[in-house]
Amino acid sequence: MDGAFKIIPISEDSPYLMLNPKQSKLLDETMRKTTIHFGLQKIKVACKQLNTLKKNEIGLSTTVIENLQIPLEVDYEVSIQNGEILIGPFIGILLANSRVILENKLKKLKYIKQSSLVSGSVIAFSWEGIDQKSSKIIGYIYNPSSKKWEEGTFPFPAVIVRRTALSTKRKKYLKNLYGSRFFHLASVNKWKMYRRLSSNKDLIPHLPKTFLYKKPEDILNHLKSFRTIYVKPLSGLQGIRIKKFIAEGDHYCVKYRRNQENNTINFSTDTELLNYVKSKFKSKRYIIQQQIDLEIEKNHSIDFRIALIKNQSGKWEDVGMIGRKGIKGSVVSNLSNGGKVKRAQTIFLKSLHLSKDEALSIRQKMSEIAIKAAEEIDKYETIYKSGVDIAIDRHHHIWLIELNNLTPGFASFSKVGLKSTIIKVSNSRMLYAKYLAGFPKEKENMGSD
Repeated sequence: MDGAFKIIPISEDSPYLMLNPKQSKLLDETMRKTTIHFGLQKIKVACKQLNTLKKNEIGLSTTVIENLQIPLEVDYEVSIQNGEILIGPFIGILLANSRVILENKLKKLKYIKQSSLVSGSVIAFSWEGIDQKSSKIIGYIYNPSSKKWEEGTFPFPAVIVRRTALSTKRKKYLKNLYGSRFFHLASVNKWKMYRRLSSNKDLIPHLPKTFLYKKPEDILNHLKSFRTIYVKPLSGLQGIRIKKFIAEGDHYCVKYRRNQENNTINFSTDTELLNYVKSKFKSKRYIIQQQIDLEIEKNHSIDFRIALIKNQSGKWEDVGMIGRKGIKGSVVSNLSNGGKVKRAQTIFLKSLHLSKDEALSIRQKMSEIAIKAAEEIDKYETIYKSGVDIAIDRHHHIWLIELNNLTPGFASFSKVGLKSTIIKVSNSRMLYAKYLAGFPKEKENMGSD
């Protein structure tokens, strides 16, 4: 495999790295000694040439292999950073808390299709498999030859991808040990999201004014100020439990979706409205948000979703966008509530009546705003993908609605033929892990030619 090496054990008591003469030229001529890293382990070695090695082989003395506990079932890439050598990537997937659940989840782990992207050692393990005293892990390594997960004992990897819920204490331990190299899909509620995004002055003009719901009078007061508001659960998904309040003269109404139907309740007085709010919003886990006029087509709200991923260069990348058109009279555009998905370009040209140049310009601005927002959230949480809900009003002003980091939901992209977006999103987790493990895309690894 191009760029990958087979590690050959060499019977030597001293710690040596041995290279084919053509490969050794890639190292600095003065580099007679260096440090090899494998996961969190490292050892100092001397470097020398060995003519019997092939161009796609690297020789390590058995003492180095034993010291670093390098599995030999797989091929590795080699990265040179600051004069030191990384062998890997060595990625750990924390899949469960217990070994029993790990074995069940391992059968469903969709890694086989991605194995050719990563190379190196990929181990799946549970929290129970971690031995903190010896810095070893009992888990399973993926063997690309047999296409099976094989049980073994391994050193701590270079990066850990969390794919299970953990207690605060366990997360703190791994966060302290790995820093940003321990990553996952982070759940950030809508109020925290707004507070973090509004700390960036460039994003403020694109954020609907948002308030934390504390008491029933909050809804009434903001409704009188804005005339139309949305009340959303802090951690809601798919438009569930979102209600739209409208002030019409001295009367009020609330609109919402339930059981795939539009519903409206009218109130004649402030008291009637307050009694309704008291009965429906007891938990106080809601936000109040000013309405944005997204009714580009009569009785249909329209917004967009941008798919963002962290790529193998560690940068946020916009890999696609779709438009979503809500069902007639609906307060939300989500597909789960009857909405339809369309290509963004179609909506730009036909619904917004933009020229191709105008559409291209607005699309670029939307991408820039979405990436800036993801970078802002990234200051607090190490995330690698996000579904950014973004919209354009009648005056072509861009509004940032929400970032969905925990369950971004990109399956709808395939409905409009954007399968390449699905593939890029699917591969992003392991490619970003590869970057964190010390193997960025732009970094020149030791190639085999």
